[in-house]
Amino acid sequence: MLRASVTHIPNSDGAGHTGYQVNLKNVSPESCRMAGFPGVSVVGHGDGTQIGQPADWSTSPAGQPKVLNPGATATAKINAVNVDENGGILGADCKAVKADGWRISPPNDTRALYAPYPGLWACSSDVVWLQVTQMNPTS
Repeated sequence: MLRASVTHIPNSDGAGHTGYQVNLKNVSPESCRMAGFPGVSVVGHGDGTQIGQPADWSTSPAGQPKVLNPGATATAKINAVNVDENGGILGADCKAVKADGWRISPPNDTRALYAPYPGLWACSSDVVWLQVTQMNPTS
């Protein structure tokens, strides 16, 4: 079983973008194998409705599966366009709305995990404003 969280990466803001880190912690007593890209989208409206487009995957090549031991965490980086109530650098193309948090699907899994994130703005239009790297088990 995995638990998801998303954190802001300190000192990652600049040039109209900011960085977030997806954290998938193995909270089960069993090891699991993990490789590939997570599904990442922003949700809102108090009911988990997806807002806008999901994250594109980065162009990095897929790695070999790695073991994620009990208590260990795998991470991935989200590169996001800075969005505020006016759409940020995307302006009117963004159609900004307040979001509740993130929906994270582990690689090769259709189960979605929820990670709340107060104060998050999202693009509700068809513009792609998120990109995610593949998961990297840290231990």
